[in-house]
Amino acid sequence: MTLTAELERNGYTVIIVRASADDTPLDWPADAASNPIIVRRSNVGYDFGSWSVGLDLFPAVRKKPFVILANDSLVGPFASLDPVIHDFETSSTDVWAATNTSQLFDHVQSFFVGYRAGILNNPALRQFWSSLTVETDKSLIIDRYELGLSRMLFAEGLTTSVCFESERLVFPTENPTMQGWRDLLQLGFPFIKRELLTNPAVVADGGDVPSEVESRYGTDPRDWL
Repeated sequence: MTLTAELERNGYTVIIVRASADDTPLDWPADAASNPIIVRRSNVGYDFGSWSVGLDLFPAVRKKPFVILANDSLVGPFASLDPVIHDFETSSTDVWAATNTSQLFDHVQSFFVGYRAGILNNPALRQFWSSLTVETDKSLIIDRYELGLSRMLFAEGLTTSVCFESERLVFPTENPTMQGWRDLLQLGFPFIKRELLTNPAVVADGGDVPSEVESRYGTDPRDWL
């Protein structure tokens, strides 16, 4: 709810597409400081499927000057999103992302990506988002959609930029949101990847995440799960 409230405070209309097999009525807390549009879809596929559903149901979004597609792999934000939003809205590229990585090849990481000046209405991007098929294999999804998005952007001559370049954070073979989590916090990205809390052994210093977040922001990120 904090992410929703931060985006709304920055002038964004928030659409939450939730993949769930639960057919009971949706219940958004009445005292929440936010008022998103909530859509529930079948519990198949991953984040790209949810984003595709959202763009299909609300096609006017494609023409908006600023659109952010984010997923729930992040915990946070633990502080204001103003600096990150400002970096996005003042960028000069077609597509912006919080981070990139050189793993496999240089590409934008898909968990927090911004689209500017109605570029989602570009024919190539319309085709990309409308042609997604349901995949259950996460490695196929990464190859076809996360890596595929960057391949398509490059092939179409669309420009990209990132807020936190992986070169400032980690070695080329490393993931900036995992091995570089501490430096990301220091540079002003007020999120932690959920996996660092649910499986801290995934990186050598994963056990330090709760204390580091608490020392910086005064909150235990495990309470956010």
